[in-house]
Amino acid sequence: MQTISWDPSMTTGVESLDNQHKQLITWLNDLLSAMSFGRGRNEVAGLLDKLGGYAVMHFGNEEECMTKYNCPVAAKNAAAHLDFVATFTTFREEFDRTGATAHLVVRVEGELMRWLTSHIRGIDTQLAPCAKGNAS
Repeated sequence: MQTISWDPSMTTGVESLDNQHKQLITWLNDLLSAMSFGRGRNEVAGLLDKLGGYAVMHFGNEEECMTKYNCPVAAKNAAAHLDFVATFTTFREEFDRTGATAHLVVRVEGELMRWLTSHIRGIDTQLAPCAKGNAS
């Protein structure tokens, strides 16, 4: 099973957002572990709920920061968040119907892990110079 870790290449320049990214990564790794090792349906459902709710809260915080610091990728970031929520919702609905099938585990691992790391490194890190330029 693949896992991901936060590293300095994911720095956004806003400590609270970096800490939220670390939490999202931890819970995504926990979710994949629970799914991969066939833990109970209730445990996996709880992790899905926790991860999904936290992601939505985090996205709101991040979008506020991008607006506050006039980050040029703010609209692109918000659109990417909508895509993530749609993908996550599809995975959640599939889990509710079929459980943690091998097919779903592979898709969650491939799509969500790849999305999260590439999104943080490709979009979220563009906040760093904006936040630094506006620091008081």
